[in-house]
Amino acid sequence: MIAVMMRATVRGQVWPATIRRRATRLLAALGRPDAELSIVLTDDAEVQELNAAWRGKDEPTDVLSFPQEEGSAMPTAPGYEPPLGDIMISLETAARQAREDGCLPRLWAAVGSPDAAPDWSLLDETTFLLVHGVLHLLGFDHMTPEEAAVMEAQEAALLPALLRR
Repeated sequence: MIAVMMRATVRGQVWPATIRRRATRLLAALGRPDAELSIVLTDDAEVQELNAAWRGKDEPTDVLSFPQEEGSAMPTAPGYEPPLGDIMISLETAARQAREDGCLPRLWAAVGSPDAAPDWSLLDETTFLLVHGVLHLLGFDHMTPEEAAVMEAQEAALLPALLRR
């Protein structure tokens, strides 16, 4: 099950149903079609509060991932997949990034060309942040150049099908 919640402060910026459909396709592409995932579309203030509490960084960020499987594993019934976790996406930061940065140069090959960058929308950026957040839930990271290269390759491989480009 995929739950998408949208805070009132960002209502109407993207459609939760579209995010849910893209998350469904993403999880299927990752071989986890039955995984549970919670996605919260929110604003900078809420993300900043969580970023300060959980990461010690008192600033907004674009996406936060909270894996369910950290620590001791939760027992599950046979045939049941445990929840992946929760993703918080700041639509305020995503909108700024889409407007100011456009499509990241490292994704140009995945979306077609550098010409795709000016057409990068809030929905495109939110989809990218969804991919990035889910990969974190699955254990990918970008703390070292080697980890970053692996994670970026995964993002570039998954993104085109979700954006339908």
